[in-house]
This record gives sequence, structure tokens and C-alpha cells, in this order.
Amino acid sequence: MLTVLFATHNGARWLPRVLEAFAALEAPAGGWKLVAVENASTDATAQVLQSFLTRLPLTVLRAPAPGKNRALNLGLAQAAGDLVVLTDDDVLPAPDWLVRWRAAADKNPDWDVFGGRIVPAFEVPAPDWLLHWAPHDLAYGATPERPAGPVEPGFVFGGNMAVRTRVFAAGHRFAETVGPAPGSYAMGSETEFTTRLAGLGYRCGFCPEAVVGHLVRREQMTRDWLIGRAMRFGRGLYRRELAAGAWRGPRLLGAPPELWHTLARHHLRALRARISSDARWRLHSELQLAETRGRIQEARAGAQATTREG
Repeated sequence: MLTVLFATHNGARWLPRVLEAFAALEAPAGGWKLVAVENASTDATAQVLQSFLTRLPLTVLRAPAPGKNRALNLGLAQAAGDLVVLTDDDVLPAPDWLVRWRAAADKNPDWDVFGGRIVPAFEVPAPDWLLHWAPHDLAYGATPERPAGPVEPGFVFGGNMAVRTRVFAAGHRFAETVGPAPGSYAMGSETEFTTRLAGLGYRCGFCPEAVVGHLVRREQMTRDWLIGRAMRFGRGLYRRELAAGAWRGPRLLGAPPELWHTLARHHLRALRARISSDARWRLHSELQLAETRGRIQEARAGAQATTREG
């Protein structure tokens, strides 16, 4: 037995397609259950989930407080079996997805955390610049090509990962101060979780045979959306750097002076890119600048919080 768990917020538009893909899954040996946590939705998400109760081994929960990780932690109480497969509400799994996860878990008893393969699944045809220039790992959680085997915790992406139930039985949970939430948020909640576990001696592995497509919606295929994504990535990156012991020195306007220097360099680089004829360079310079702005934003937010608490 294994459990699939995801949280969903205002997913009514794409959930029917996703749940249809779940209904077409091959059952793994020992069976499976699906736990979906409706998280503070204001659309028809709850009704969509209810409409699939007779077609899936589905348990629906409601988490009224917004925040993906709060919802996942609530859903973990319903987990059954020896493996929890964590995913998102906008994935299209391959038909053999759970069979592959079952085989990977049985073949690698020493692994505690598993990452699977994620590929973009564009809702509408993607423009060439998005296909060939955008960093699909940063933008859409796509996994780099790599063989099966042990991996660093940062190579486990949240849209397609599995965790032994024994890890949660030991009391480990997702940090509720990071990850998707209304408004701007710091990315990297799964990386925070897997890095924390790796520091405690838990082992991570990669299973390229367990594949999902990440549904990329029309509104996620613009430069502005990518820039916002880069800023959220920068915020999460700063948090991870801080947790690793970086940035313990003095502050300038709430952020480490080195980050201001980096921002100035990236501003200059972006200005040069804008007057060039290299569109790929322009995109990447804009994303790099946005990432640095996100790191500074998170640093200043932390400094302001410390001042208030003081």
C-alpha cells in the first residue's frame, strides 16, 4: 500500500484533467489511496474533488488556513502504507507512475526520500523563446536528465517525490513558514525539507522511470510570470543560505552589503543586455536580476521582523 498526497488551492479549472489522469493509473502491488487537501479555495475545487469520489480511492480533507505545507501536514494524518508519494494538483502522471514508484521503493530499501522525473506539459503551444531559452527547472520544476541512483537533496522536486512513511512517523513535517501561500512567498519548501532530512542522515535517490508532466498554464508562459517566479526563488534561496550559516555579518539597509554589490552588477548586466540583439541574454539577465532582488527582499523582511520582535 502507498498513499498519494497533494494540496490544491483554486484548482477547479485544471483538476478535472488531472483527476482523469489519476483515474487511468495502473494500480501498484498492494493498492493505493489518494488524499487531496482542499486549501482555502474560493472556486469550485471542493465540488470537483467530490465528483471523483466514486472513481478514485479518494479521501478529501479541507485545510481552511492558507498555505500548501499546512495542508500537506494535515493530509499526512491520513497516510497509509509504507510510502507517501507527494505531488501537486497540476500534474499529469504517466499510467505506470505508481507501479514505478512501488518498484523503486522495493528495489532501494535504504533510500528514505525519492525524486521522480518531471517534464513540462504546456496547456497551449509554447513560443520558441520559452521552449529554448527559459530555465524549465526554475520555472516549471522540470528535472534535469539523470540516471537512477543516489542524489543530493536539492535534486528532489516537490511535484514528484516520495517519502518513506517511517520518516513522518519519526515526527518530521514540512515547514509551514515557507512554500506556496497567497501573495508573494519564498520558494523551496521541498528543498528545505529534504536538506533538513539529509542533515539527519536520511538518504535520497532518483527514479527517472516515475514520470509526471507538469501542466504549464497559459498565464505561466509570460516573461512577467517568470520574473515573479525568479523573485520567489531568490527569497527561498536566501532563507536556505541563512540556514546554512551564510550572511552573518553586518547589514546595509537590512541586507548584506555583498548582495547590494551583486544587485548593482546584475543591473549593469541587464542594461547591457537590453541594448543588445541577444534576446536570450536579455531574458537570463532579467531573471538573474529578479533572483537577486528576491534575496534582498527576503533579507530586508527578516531584518524588519527582528526589529519588531526586539
